[in-house]
Amino acid sequence: MPAGNPPIPAKMSVVLTEDRVDKLIPFSTLVSGAVAMGFEVHVFASVWGLNAFRKTSPSPHPPVGPGHGEEGARLERTLADRKVPSWKSMLSAAKGIGALHVYACSQSMELFHLTPADLDPIVDEVVGIATFIDRARHAEASYFV
Repeated sequence: MPAGNPPIPAKMSVVLTEDRVDKLIPFSTLVSGAVAMGFEVHVFASVWGLNAFRKTSPSPHPPVGPGHGEEGARLERTLADRKVPSWKSMLSAAKGIGALHVYACSQSMELFHLTPADLDPIVDEVVGIATFIDRARHAEASYFV
């Protein structure tokens, strides 16, 4: 590498298809950690993952996914009792320290009759899957949540 050129940051891509807190907290922790380590992170929110980015999300902590029984209920109580920051606030903080790009799936937007005005400002752009793949194509790490 020639002297004077900054190093190219490592890339991570994440496809998010979930809108339950038991998936969103680990997702935001993973993304925030990668951004803090200097990764350029590209997130593609599709189907229920896109639903999590609606402005009208009911609470900072959506419900736990079905099938977790009492453990799920305990997690929901603990998040509320301890005033744990929301998964979305963790992503916002990550955007403030590094390269985090959040994309809404154009196909899911059409499916749910959403416009960009329906989405939280943390979403940067509405794109199709081909655009996301192109932007994330050289990712050293890729995840599907």
